[in-house]
Amino acid sequence: MSQTDPSQESASTDQSEGRTAWKARSSVSIIRNFNVAMVLLYIGGLIVVLVATYSLTRQEVRSQAEKELTLLVDLVHSVRRLVAEDTSEYFRDQDIHFPPVVSPTVAANLVAQKFRLRQPDYYIKVSSDNPLNTTNLPEDLETSLLMRFRNNPDLGRISTTGSLQGGQFLVSATPEVASEGCLRCHGVAAEAPPEILAYGGQSGFGYHVGSVVGVSVVGVPLPDLPTLVAKRGLIAVLLLTLLFAVVFAIINRVVKTSIVRPIVDITENAHAISRGNVERPIRSERNDEIGDLANSFELMRRSLALAIKRYKG
Repeated sequence: MSQTDPSQESASTDQSEGRTAWKARSSVSIIRNFNVAMVLLYIGGLIVVLVATYSLTRQEVRSQAEKELTLLVDLVHSVRRLVAEDTSEYFRDQDIHFPPVVSPTVAANLVAQKFRLRQPDYYIKVSSDNPLNTTNLPEDLETSLLMRFRNNPDLGRISTTGSLQGGQFLVSATPEVASEGCLRCHGVAAEAPPEILAYGGQSGFGYHVGSVVGVSVVGVPLPDLPTLVAKRGLIAVLLLTLLFAVVFAIINRVVKTSIVRPIVDITENAHAISRGNVERPIRSERNDEIGDLANSFELMRRSLALAIKRYKG
């Protein structure tokens, strides 16, 4: 009965354990590197998606607001032209001073009041720091716009964003310039029609032809951009995460079965050859780089087997 040398058995066990450890290390190393690359790609994708979501949402909000603003500005302009061109002269010739049909400013403000009863989120107002009706006194943004028009008479229109009545608006503003016809009601208080004095007679007088006496403001509400971006960004992140999870699982499996496992098998065969086992064939039916690698090792194995056979023979 033959006895196994303990030292040889220990060496064989060490080699076996070493091969197992190497196999585990190589597999884990490739998969780990692949996973790190996928995670970095996912993070990069998140950054791109969030930046794109913010940019596109901001552009969409601005574009939609500008369309609505154009419609409102045209509405206000149409009302003012209707009064100025079609009703004002007719009633003034009959010495009728009913403000809604002889004053484009009053008509615009009345339309704005009725419009806001139905659409309270929008803003239409003709304001002045010297108005007949004190409800038309300007807010801070309107005062700033009024000063800009007075400091630069060549400005015909200003488009900007700002706060009105506690909300953020996209605003279109035009100057109210006193004309000769305005002096009939806004010149000297003692000469103003009784209908105009009904406002109190304390302000709204002393206008001069060509002076900027007020500002017409039309505003469209702007949604809370950070909140809107956060909502859309969350949806985009969830969709991207779901997509990456599916792709990650599929590619991970493909990498394990198509790359890692064949490489490990080839490496095990190479270790077997290094230990003198040249009778174990290395087979691969793949027509890619890994197949070429396996075929190269097979040719090497055959060459070694032939060389050993000749040497022993």
